[in-house]
Formats: sequence, C-alpha cells, structure tokens
Amino acid sequence: MTEKYDKIIIGSGLGGLLSGVILSRKGYRVLVLEKNHQIGGSLQSFNRKGCTFSTGMHYMGSLDEGQTLNKIFKHFNLFDGIKYKRLDENGFDIFNIGGKEYNYPIGYENLKKYLYGLFPDEKIAIDNYFSEIINTIDTQDIYLLKSTQNRSEKVGKYLELNAWDHIKSITSNTELQQVLSALNFVYAGVKEKSPFYIHALINNHFISSSYRVVGSSSQIATKLANEIIENGGNICTNNGVENLVIENDIVTGVRTTDGSEYSADHIISNIHPASTMDLINEGDIKKSFKNRMKRKENTLSAFAVHIKLKKDSFKYINANYNYYKKNDVWYASYYDEKNWPEHYFMHCGTPENGSEYTNCIGLLTHMKFEEVSQWKDLPINKRGKDYIDFKNKKAEQLIQLVDKTFPQIKDNIVCYNVSTPLTYNDYLGTPNGSMYGTLRDYKMPIGSYISPRTKIKNLFFTGQNLNLHGMLGVSLSAILTCGEFVGTNNLLKEINAIK
Repeated sequence: MTEKYDKIIIGSGLGGLLSGVILSRKGYRVLVLEKNHQIGGSLQSFNRKGCTFSTGMHYMGSLDEGQTLNKIFKHFNLFDGIKYKRLDENGFDIFNIGGKEYNYPIGYENLKKYLYGLFPDEKIAIDNYFSEIINTIDTQDIYLLKSTQNRSEKVGKYLELNAWDHIKSITSNTELQQVLSALNFVYAGVKEKSPFYIHALINNHFISSSYRVVGSSSQIATKLANEIIENGGNICTNNGVENLVIENDIVTGVRTTDGSEYSADHIISNIHPASTMDLINEGDIKKSFKNRMKRKENTLSAFAVHIKLKKDSFKYINANYNYYKKNDVWYASYYDEKNWPEHYFMHCGTPENGSEYTNCIGLLTHMKFEEVSQWKDLPINKRGKDYIDFKNKKAEQLIQLVDKTFPQIKDNIVCYNVSTPLTYNDYLGTPNGSMYGTLRDYKMPIGSYISPRTKIKNLFFTGQNLNLHGMLGVSLSAILTCGEFVGTNNLLKEINAIK
C-alpha cells in the first residue's frame, strides 16, 4: 500500500536533514529515506574502545557571532545542547611544507600580520591576495546570506580563474605561493582545474573562525532529525530507494529495498547525482542529462586511520596538523601510489573532561579508488584477508610517516580502525568514495555546476555537489533547494532576522 507524503528526501546527509527541517517547519509532510542504519552521511560517527570518531566532518568555519554559519546554526537551533570548541587563535591549521612549519591564525588581520613577518618583502602581494579573496566573496550573494535578486556583474570573472595560476600571478615568491595554497586539501584541490572562487570561499570560511564539535558530529544529525519528527515528519533507516516511479514525465513515488512504496508531490535527492540517475529507468529522463550527471568528474577519495592512544600519552593540539613531504601542497593533483604516503591531515579528539591530553587521533590522506577497486564487489566486512592486510599495511605506512614528527604516537597506540575509499563509498554513497563530491573546473564553470532542478520537474537535488561542500556549502544547498518551494529570499530573511 502506497503511503502519501508532500516531500520525500532520499538520503539523510546534512543537506537532506536541513531540507527536512525547513520544509517540515513550513507544514509539509516529509519523509526521509536512508539506506544505512545510521543517519547523517558525513556527520556519522562511531565509537571504538571509548573513542568517538567523526567520519567526515572534522572542523567548520565562520561560527563566530554574526558570521554566516553562526546565523545558520542559530536558525536550526544547533547551538542548543551541542558544544563547539574554537581552535587556536594563533594557528587553527599548522602546515609542515617540506620540513618547515607555518601557522594560519584566525582572522584576516592576524594572518596578514603573521605573513608580513615571514615575507617582509611581499606585503603588497599579501594585501593583493586578500583583496582578491574579499572581492570574490563579495560576488557570492548566497554565501553572504544576501538577496539573490541582484547578482554581481563580476561573478563570472572569478568563476573562470584558476586558483593556482591566479596565486602565481599575485606573487612570484614560490614559498609564499605554497603557503597561500596550503588549505587546498579541504577541497581536494587540483592544480590544473580548481577555480579561484572555490579557493576563496573555503579560505574565507576557515580563516574567519574555526571550530570543532565537542564529542560526536552525529549530535548535529540527531538534533535535526528530532525536529523533523517533532514537526510530523518520518525518517526511515535501513531502507534505501531502489528506483523512482515515473509516470508521464513526473516522479509519482519511490520503491524501497524493503518492498515499500511511497508517493509524494516532490522528490529531493541528497545522494550523488550519478547515484540518483541509477534510480531512473532508461527513457524516463533525457539521456543527455543522465549521461552528463553520470560522467561528472569527482574529487579524490581518502584513506583514514582512527587511533586510540594510551591514557595521558599525547597532549591535545587545538589545531589541525597538515604534513606535506614535498614543497608542493597541491598533492592531490599528481600523487603516485608508489611513493604513498607523502601527506597527512591530523586532528585530535576534543577532551570532554578538561584534560590537557587526548586519547583519540584521526589521520587522513588521499587515496585513489583504483587501489581498492579489486574488492568493490565483495560484501562489507567479507572482503577477505587480502583486503585486511592491505588496510593494515597502509595504516602502518601512514603511522610511520607521522612518527617522524610525532614520535610519541606510534609507541602509545592501543588500537586503530581504518577507512578506505570503499568505506566512503559504502557508508556515504559517493561514487568511488569521493571526499567532496563533484570536482569544479574553472575551464567549465557552467558544465561543472549542478542546479537544484533536474530535467524532471518535480525531482530536485541538494547536498555537497550543488554549490560548495562542507558544513556551510551543504547548508546553503539546502536553502537553495528548499527555496524552490518557499522562496530562497524568504528563507534568507528568516535567517538574518535571528539575533
């Protein structure tokens, strides 16, 4: 028997949950369908031996009073019952580039002052670089929660600029070029493709202010899910969508893995556009559109090691530590598996008892899906000894690299858990385990953009593939998608009205 809803949302990642809250607040009856047992997508977390590890959301920016994400979090009540820890004012990210360390202090003036000290002959270039960041931000109305009615005439300029080339045009100092590019891991930057506007949006987001969730990132997912249910919506886990029911070019409903059918006036897909196309039978959507979504280039995948340490063996670092063996932070553009690993991003679990020590460490680096593709068709947890040996070998190699800078970690490991591109593919549903969804290409600014609207008029997209990934980018995608029903500028007014 088919159950009727106003809106069905496929996938309970951040974009799906935020969309569910927005629409359920407006009186729509909402159903969220999730294939996994745990909601949250990249907000998912797991516990091992007393350590809680977040799978995808390691830190967030612009959470200071009056900043963009701060306003959004207030709108969604995400400060109620959830604690956030502000990272080190003098260096929220530390970069070890070719053996030399650099800090990124919070705030533009602090960062500029720091860079002036390192590069006294480059003050004009440093000022010009940050002016270009601000100029780019000013063209992004939705990013600033401003009305989208008066689009900036300069927006096209920054869409068609290559980040690396533009940085090189600002300064010829090769060391400074690398330092200004250093945050590119958080958008899986590709030297030949990544646009300057992505670089600017991400850098502005974290430089403005940077925070960690105290405890599990899944608290955010739980908070949003509870509101959907309180507003009369439903959330079904362990129940993925097998296919969309399409009649006369309209999606009338969905069929799920447990054999149920649900109907709705509109369907919002929070899963990857390529995966969404897999739910549509041949002939039910324009072939050209389907092929374009299926052929989208994706960002690189990741390999992660989640480590439990002996008690009081490693002092908490209130910053992320980024290690680049080479003097080139655009590591994802060309890494060679024969030389892997040459990079890592390290983050500490925030102590909840006021201790100066952390018992939980996360390591993250790049990995191509091809390195694990031989096991992709085998069931989860049944991929055999070869896969387990591969994971453990790679984990030991990564730990060995970390040991050169942090020797107190290796000898104090109690246990560790490993995630590979297959893990991200299995639990986040991203094709080939992509870290940040589709790749943006400055040479194809329109071609690499994905609209909330599809070629089926009542089927919509939301999530990290639309505009920008991460906590802020996905939040904005939910606003844009739900704006199709309730008006984007109406939502922006509501968010800005909250004090």
